[in-house]
Amino acid sequence: MRHPGRGFAALAVAVLVTVLTNMPVFLLGALATEITATIRVPAYGIGLAVGVYWAAAALTSACTGVIGRVLSEKGMGIAALLLAVVSLTGSASWISAWPWLIVWASLGGLGNGLGHPSSNHLLVTHIPAASCGLAFGVKQAAVPVTGLVAGVSIPLVALTLGWSMAFLLMAVLGMLVLVPVARTRTMPVVMGTTRPAGQWDTQMRSALVLMAAMTMFAGGAVTSAVAFAVIGALERGIAVGPAGVILAVGSALGAATRIVIGGVVDRGGVSALSLIQTALIVCAVGLSLMAIPTTWSYVVGVLLAVGLGWGWPGLVHFLISHMAPGATAAATGIVQTGTYIGNTIGPVLTGVALSPADSRAGVTAAVG
Repeated sequence: MRHPGRGFAALAVAVLVTVLTNMPVFLLGALATEITATIRVPAYGIGLAVGVYWAAAALTSACTGVIGRVLSEKGMGIAALLLAVVSLTGSASWISAWPWLIVWASLGGLGNGLGHPSSNHLLVTHIPAASCGLAFGVKQAAVPVTGLVAGVSIPLVALTLGWSMAFLLMAVLGMLVLVPVARTRTMPVVMGTTRPAGQWDTQMRSALVLMAAMTMFAGGAVTSAVAFAVIGALERGIAVGPAGVILAVGSALGAATRIVIGGVVDRGGVSALSLIQTALIVCAVGLSLMAIPTTWSYVVGVLLAVGLGWGWPGLVHFLISHMAPGATAAATGIVQTGTYIGNTIGPVLTGVALSPADSRAGVTAAVG
């Protein structure tokens, strides 16, 4: 029987690992204006750094099965935090030229690729099956919460103490979180029978690959929206402080949506797939509104795309845990690889698309 206290502790650790391993890329997007005001960065530079982050995450995610032969799931979590701390510390203290943004982003991405398999395994082995939907919703809500923290860091930290201090504060938090992660007890999988990834049948592997393809397109779209949300707001005449608040509110709405629909799935009556489809439709509507060159449509679009429309990841991870209860870490690696590929391509293409606009006043202001 699983101890409720241990389940809560496991969920807390999973949330913190998720926040910290996502923080390098969210801070990079939210603080792009401040960074480019002090470091000469080409228009495609931020998009490239964000894309490299996700490419590195895809690399470690795709190799989860191989890495799992060397590191335990707990070891993956510790490695993920260490890489996040190095990435955040480097971003705060050593960016003599813009290519260093790519170096530190890549290390953060490697940590992200290890963080999700480790965290998902932790939830599967500590959380009762009847509460898994809510648990995965809370855990995945940590991603938009990271965006919220990054957005709030603009008026609270970046505009007062400097953008590098925002990175440094998160690095310190990462060092503090390493202690409880190292002390977390490991437990054997009790939901089903453990089965190596290589022994999955064709139907199981095909289903996981299909989910990876879905998350590739969905993740690429919404990650681009998050990465350039502040710059896009500036182009429409919104000041940098309010722009950060818009991103923060959208992220908070996204976090709440993941938690609520996770709880709805636990109660039964509505399938996870139906809720995922609805969220994707809302996200598409939001992205369309963001493309309209008016302030009101952009604000509403951000709230829909980054908020309500970004409520599907928790349900995806919930489905993974039920499809492969004995190999959740490896299954997560397969599906997250698709997500990371989309997150890699989306921001890069968006950055390239914005490059011709360099001479326009809005983007000139954005890059200082």
